[in-house]
Amino acid sequence: MPANHQFMGDINPDRLIEWASKIGPQTANLVKATLQSRPFPEQAYRSCLGILSLAKKYNHPLLEQACQAVFEAKEFSYKALAEELIYLPKAGPYSRC
Repeated sequence: MPANHQFMGDINPDRLIEWASKIGPQTANLVKATLQSRPFPEQAYRSCLGILSLAKKYNHPLLEQACQAVFEAKEFSYKALAEELIYLPKAGPYSRC
């Protein structure tokens, strides 16, 4: 396997869920749902890695709130979460509660 693809060989659903649970329970729920929403879990790896990467840009409470909103809307994707994270700060502290 090429060196730039070897990282993906170490990825599996359990590892993605473990990483997400370190951010919070809502993030873990969204990653689980994203993995289950595809015919094969491997098809969701990039979306899940994108979801996890948002923890570097946004604080964990805001990410958790956005994950909960996206999960409840049953939109299991990186794009939906990224859009929610843009919307939440503009909506104010009591939006979507």
